[in-house]
Amino acid sequence: MKLSGDGVFYTIQGEGKSMGLPACFLRLHLCNLTCAWCDTRYTWDKTQEEFWTESKDVPTESVAHMIQSAWGCNNERIEKRLVITGGEPLLQQKEIQRLLELLPEWIIEIETNGTIIPLPELHERCHFNCSPKLSNSLVEERRRIHGDVLQILNEKNTTFKFVIEKPSDLEEVDQIFVKGFNLDPNKILVMPEGTSSSMLHATLANIAEIAKTKGYRILTRLHCEIWGDQRGL
Repeated sequence: MKLSGDGVFYTIQGEGKSMGLPACFLRLHLCNLTCAWCDTRYTWDKTQEEFWTESKDVPTESVAHMIQSAWGCNNERIEKRLVITGGEPLLQQKEIQRLLELLPEWIIEIETNGTIIPLPELHERCHFNCSPKLSNSLVEERRRIHGDVLQILNEKNTTFKFVIEKPSDLEEVDQIFVKGFNLDPNKILVMPEGTSSSMLHATLANIAEIAKTKGYRILTRLHCEIWGDQRGL
């Protein structure tokens, strides 16, 4: 598997449906999009000083061992959760399929941008945190919106997480994704763009009332509230 610089680490899930729960993270390298506000550019942008240039291919069996070793909870009654993120993890979904076979007792979440159809074997096991990109990502629409993928994910164990900068972004979610692609509004999560408490709070204040009228669930980015933009925490 192609791992990014921070690789495997134990923390809490900071976003989405399971926000606040303890989890191991596996950060995979490479992405098929180039979002302007991406806070993990080092996984795909070769101009970034942190982008690793040497081979960091790790055997899947070794990755499974790293995950088991990284789990930091000493309460055996707590469910083990693995969040596979990136980059875009589904660029490596064959390897992910093998990894899941090695971790049968773990709850698995996969974070994806909704442009790649997951393997059926992943649907059976995983919850997908799908984050379709809005125009605020500055990625052309034909690259970031794949209706066929969204329709498939909408029928599976998926929540749709949108990064919001301004109130008009919520209209984009409503018109293009909920009305246009008929995504289940009960699966829609909206969260502010930003990596600090002040940025997150300012955006939340601007979008909360509109999100309430549309019925979308509002979340923050809990890891950024706690640790800012530090990595591997």
